[in-house]
Amino acid sequence: MSTLARRLGAARYRADERYYSALSAYARRDLAAAMAEIDVTIELFPAQAEYHATSGFFLLESKDVIASKEAFARALALHPYEMLANYGLGMIAYREKDWTNAADYFTKALAAQPQRPETRYYLAMVNHRLGENAIATRWMSSAEELFAKAEDGRENHCRAWLREFARLG
Repeated sequence: MSTLARRLGAARYRADERYYSALSAYARRDLAAAMAEIDVTIELFPAQAEYHATSGFFLLESKDVIASKEAFARALALHPYEMLANYGLGMIAYREKDWTNAADYFTKALAAQPQRPETRYYLAMVNHRLGENAIATRWMSSAEELFAKAEDGRENHCRAWLREFARLG
């Protein structure tokens, strides 16, 4: 591709088209097609952190944790506060019971997108695992409020955890 075409954003435009195609394939539950599309997206425009983070998410969905971590790391090398990359690494750390790193990644994800209830939910769960139920209660309450505001339905799950935190003191 010529330098002029790059300056005009042609590569970015084509990459965005493929990116939306990847998201559409994922929405149709066609993970193989989504992964193929995101690979092409990254080939067209490798400097976009969001593309690498999405690749990491797809890889995590396919249970390839090692490749997922690598894709998330590439995203964070481009943009340290890329929300999905931090959230994805937080999920991995949480599943591995690495509470300290999970808290760090979820905190960065929250800094990138403060109104995400999922991040607040996992910050509550990490604090609960660390025995900090007062802090967990504050995070879970804010997650419950945001889920309810979005009419998401997951606020009921948050309420159950809030009852458990209250019981534990």
